[in-house]
Amino acid sequence: MAQDFEALLKHYARKDIQEAMIELAKDREVTGSYNMKSFGRRPDILQYPSDIFELARKGVTSFHVSEERWSNPLQIRTGMTRKELDQLRCGWDCVLDIDSPYIEYSQITSYLLVEALKLYGVKCFGLKFSGRKGFHIIIPFEAFPKEVGRKPIETMFPEGPRMIADFLGEKIYSKLSEMILKDQKIEEICKLTKKPMEELTDSQGNFNPFSVVDIDTILISSRHLFRSVYSINEKSWLVSIPIDPEKLNEFKLRDAKIQNVKTDVPFFKIPKTEEARSLVIAAFDQSREKFIAEKKSTIVVEGKDPFSEENTKKEFKVEDIDNSLVKEEYYPPCIKLLLDGSSEDGRKRSLFILMNFFKGLNYSQAAIKEKIGDWNKKNYEPLREGYVISQLNSLMRGSGNMPPNCKNDAYYSSLRVCKPDNFCQKIKNPLNYTSKKIWLEKLNKKNAKKKVAKKTTKKKVSKKVKK
Repeated sequence: MAQDFEALLKHYARKDIQEAMIELAKDREVTGSYNMKSFGRRPDILQYPSDIFELARKGVTSFHVSEERWSNPLQIRTGMTRKELDQLRCGWDCVLDIDSPYIEYSQITSYLLVEALKLYGVKCFGLKFSGRKGFHIIIPFEAFPKEVGRKPIETMFPEGPRMIADFLGEKIYSKLSEMILKDQKIEEICKLTKKPMEELTDSQGNFNPFSVVDIDTILISSRHLFRSVYSINEKSWLVSIPIDPEKLNEFKLRDAKIQNVKTDVPFFKIPKTEEARSLVIAAFDQSREKFIAEKKSTIVVEGKDPFSEENTKKEFKVEDIDNSLVKEEYYPPCIKLLLDGSSEDGRKRSLFILMNFFKGLNYSQAAIKEKIGDWNKKNYEPLREGYVISQLNSLMRGSGNMPPNCKNDAYYSSLRVCKPDNFCQKIKNPLNYTSKKIWLEKLNKKNAKKKVAKKTTKKKVSKKVKK
């Protein structure tokens, strides 16, 4: 370990590395990790190149920077409202986090994303090795239009980068599937990943490439950090180095060893024009309907009245749900399975689903925190408490999303919790399942009262007739 620490200090003492890290840190929130056991105070910044070496000397092993840019990062405080954050934010970069247990899949995905960006005229993007088995692609804020739909783009976080990431993921989906299957049969992928066939395929039975590689959009949230360029990864002891996009296929893990690190490739250049305008407009246009559907707070519950045999339809808003009527037995099978905890990777996606499910049911912040806390203890490795709290705070500040729809293969099927019962047949979203159960209980009680009232009336009429 002493030898590793000496190599780490030597790495962070390099002037060329310090200058590159300081350049990226401008207008960003920065924090250091102490061997992934704890993090430095937040908010914090890097002001001078010498700060990097001094922090490393005090035990910082890696540096992490925000996707968002701030007019004054030190003014950020916990519990700020969305409006306050929007006023303080002066921009954001779109960071695509490509990750897989298999670097070959990450490399293919990154290559296709690079080609997609070129297709839309984006040239000044950055590409770097994440430090382990993935890659980061960054599209700088200066490449975006100033406004979208008369709304300042700096206020469109995190929905902006999420829509761009979703759009690009859809664009490369077919080609990614084709390229992965070109060298491996799906049966071979099953053996490699130790996943059953149904987990690797979509609802139509076709190979789902995002079952083996991920373009992470869940982690795009306010104050989310990513590993700084030239920062060391504590698990692999490799460096997050920039890569020339034209030479991505030539990248080898040995290039990222501390002793081999070179700084001749810039991470990204600041564009002089809004070169990502067409990409942003295309992404926002294609995502608008999907985005509105996920954000929409109206639930339609329909079915057959069990007493009148007439079709009934009820429309109400999420805020109308009375959580006092919610019983855990009304949770859909997928939510019940998620609450048992994760025995493998997928905890952050599970957290995203559960938080939005509970908020959709109008649970209080304290109740959500308690339920999430109980769930986290059941995970094979609990998520860091600080991370969970930051996600909960972000959830309570915003209006929240609906949980992902049932047909979204990146969630329930991929997490192996899609085990539908008979009630799931006409359900499009887990929240619909519980809300419909509540509605049916109300309907049953209402009709039961009517039935009792009718019987009582009949008895009274019968008595009068006899008299």
